[in-house]
Amino acid sequence: MRVCVIGAGPGGIVTAKVLLDNGFDVTVLDKYRQVGGVWSAGGCYDGLANQAARRLFEFADLPNRLHFADAVDTQRYLEHYAETFGVLAGVRHGTEVVSVRPLEGPGRPGAAGWSVDSRPTDDETAQVRREEFDHVVVASGAHHHPHVPELPGRASFHGTVLHSNEVRAGTLTGRRVVVVGGGKSALDLATRAAREATSATLVQRKVNWMIPERFLLGSVGYKWILFTRFGEALLPRYHDPACVRPIDRLDERVKRALWWLITRDLLFSAGLNRLPKHLRPDRALPFHLAHAGVIPRGYVRAVRRGLIAAKVSAVEAYTGQGLRLATGEEVTADVIVFATGHRKVFPFLDPSVSVHDSAGRLRLYRGIVPPGADRLGFVGFRQVFNNIMGMELTAHWLARHFRATLRTTPGEQEMRDAVDARLAWQEQVLPGSGGYDFGPYDIHCADELLHDMGLPSHRAGNLLAEYLLPGGVAHRYRGLTRPRQGE
Repeated sequence: MRVCVIGAGPGGIVTAKVLLDNGFDVTVLDKYRQVGGVWSAGGCYDGLANQAARRLFEFADLPNRLHFADAVDTQRYLEHYAETFGVLAGVRHGTEVVSVRPLEGPGRPGAAGWSVDSRPTDDETAQVRREEFDHVVVASGAHHHPHVPELPGRASFHGTVLHSNEVRAGTLTGRRVVVVGGGKSALDLATRAAREATSATLVQRKVNWMIPERFLLGSVGYKWILFTRFGEALLPRYHDPACVRPIDRLDERVKRALWWLITRDLLFSAGLNRLPKHLRPDRALPFHLAHAGVIPRGYVRAVRRGLIAAKVSAVEAYTGQGLRLATGEEVTADVIVFATGHRKVFPFLDPSVSVHDSAGRLRLYRGIVPPGADRLGFVGFRQVFNNIMGMELTAHWLARHFRATLRTTPGEQEMRDAVDARLAWQEQVLPGSGGYDFGPYDIHCADELLHDMGLPSHRAGNLLAEYLLPGGVAHRYRGLTRPRQGE
């Protein structure tokens, strides 16, 4: 069966590898010149750090010793993976996907396969190439289409306006920089601007929780706290009853007490206790934990020394000199960088395939397949803290879905009902998740997919290791690929 994988980022290459191992004929179409997606886009994300500790940013079949690696080393690992497992032979670089349309046939869209139109990225006048595939996997990335707020007065500001995706080496040097946003990328860029720019200002609507590299007053790596079954048991109960274990039913009073202790420790371990009160989160953990990132080294020090002017306010409009905030204050800038997220859109996808609701949230069963369409899947839109592991497990689930070998295959209405129930849970527990961000539920998300595949969710040799050692890591899930036919 022929499969077209759209995108050669982490999700695309691991999906191609898993599908190849399962006997599919795979073609990967990618707009960039190297595998790795935005990591390889000519220096894109320059200066931003991978927030994964050692043995987290890795696929199950290729260990990775990188520790909070930069973009260059991360890119090398992805290239090495694609080369090692024969993915590169099927990648067509510099290829933009123009449209994906279901072939005509009986039944639901995609029942007869898909028609994919593509052309060279650097030549819009080139003839479109049309191909037919049995299946299509969209792995174009959740962080691919930048979201920049539309503010009044843009014509009055004559400086540079960028999204964080567009920052390159030298962009900030010797200039007055304003970074808008409150996530990991925003703090990374503000910290970098504190070193390189004439002045650095960070503007954020609200202060998000940021995770230190090490907890317990700096003595234990964060994965030993957040990536264990015991740690996840402290979260609000997962939406899928099949993945709820006795430890997840801890009394809520016990959970609140433990989160109080974790919150106090996090404030000290991350250094947030040394910042003014208005620059600390105003809600206790685990609220908005899904939006947390690893706090950049040097951020707190830069704020305390006045190298970063941190403002908590919405942005109201451009001015001739920079931005006007909702507080009425004006901040001056030569460069304004919006680290304000991305739109989860698929402009190439035929309108007959619905993947969003009226609120713009993704409506995908298990965060992978759209109800009402056949032979189509999405990888990288079931996001967890350790998203590279989530992508690999998604690829395994999708390979079995395409071969109709999952333990259960719900009908279209059952899928829609399951999506409704999950979105309602996410709005309560993970507000603002957009229907795709499962945040800190790494192990629960893994259990759910393993359960569907009929595979054991216990991945350690004994109960102590199962509950107290980091479980949301890729090497726990080796050996899931079925042998190729005839082997």
